[in-house]
Amino acid sequence: MTACAAQIIEPGTTTTTAVEITTARLVLRPLARGDLSRLVQLGNDFAVAKNLSRFPYPYKMADAEEWFALQSTIQAQGEQLALAVTLKGELIGGIGLGPVHTPQHELGYWLGQPYWGQGYATEASVAVLDYGFDRFGLGVIAAAHFADNHASGRVLTKLGFRYTIETNRYSRARGCDVRCLEMALPRGRWAQLRQGDGSH
Repeated sequence: MTACAAQIIEPGTTTTTAVEITTARLVLRPLARGDLSRLVQLGNDFAVAKNLSRFPYPYKMADAEEWFALQSTIQAQGEQLALAVTLKGELIGGIGLGPVHTPQHELGYWLGQPYWGQGYATEASVAVLDYGFDRFGLGVIAAAHFADNHASGRVLTKLGFRYTIETNRYSRARGCDVRCLEMALPRGRWAQLRQGDGSH
């Protein structure tokens, strides 16, 4: 696993959980209105949307506006993390941790197709996993990928996730249930992996 030291900034008062995480190449930050046209540009791609449960296709500006409108509520509740993945100031994808059931959250991410295969998903995920275990105090973080999304399976396995169960999840983009492989990463295993890569 590639070592990745992240700087975490939590601005504002105690009523906000807005987070900015800086890694070697990326800045993970709250989605801004100025990102929306770029979000539509990258998200309106079936190759991206088919790998996600809740991403519609076609992906339109109305969908981006709807997602943007939810951000203040997500931040205020403080129960999950939803961040834009940016490279040199430009949005290239999204990443987050959403509640599944206590004490478990699920890691989710997507990248625009031009940014696949360059290690960005792993780099962003390492930082968000650190945040989830350290700041949320989670004991286990879940993840899942559709069975035909082999690239995501490789990323998650590299991060230390192990398969737990096979199920079906609905894909909005495909309009049907899709075979889905669920995974889990306990805090203890993550700590061991992070000690082994020399970053802690």
